[in-house]
Amino acid sequence: MPTYTGKSLADGQVAIAQTAIYTVPAATIAFVKQIRFFNTNAVTQLVEIWIKRSGGTARKQAQFQLDQDEAADYLEEGGTLELSAGDAILAKTGTAAAVDYMVLGVEEA
Repeated sequence: MPTYTGKSLADGQVAIAQTAIYTVPAATIAFVKQIRFFNTNAVTQLVEIWIKRSGGTARKQAQFQLDQDEAADYLEEGGTLELSAGDAILAKTGTAAAVDYMVLGVEEA
């Protein structure tokens, strides 16, 4: 019987190189409900997002600019991103330690 756990799946700061911000654990399906980005820096930041399926190529999904103290969500309210084991969400920005992120959702194991 599957177990469903709602939680913060990942959090941290977006790197200046394309880097995984969340990778689905083995034998797990993730239902991502929200990905929130917040610019803590005085300089406007360009945030880029990719989805990489397990064993596949990263595919760019979005990019947007955040002014100082501005937040943005990648998924629209009520939206869900379903990811399989080994799939990853990647992101990058122009200044190290400038953009915080939080990934919220449910894991089915």
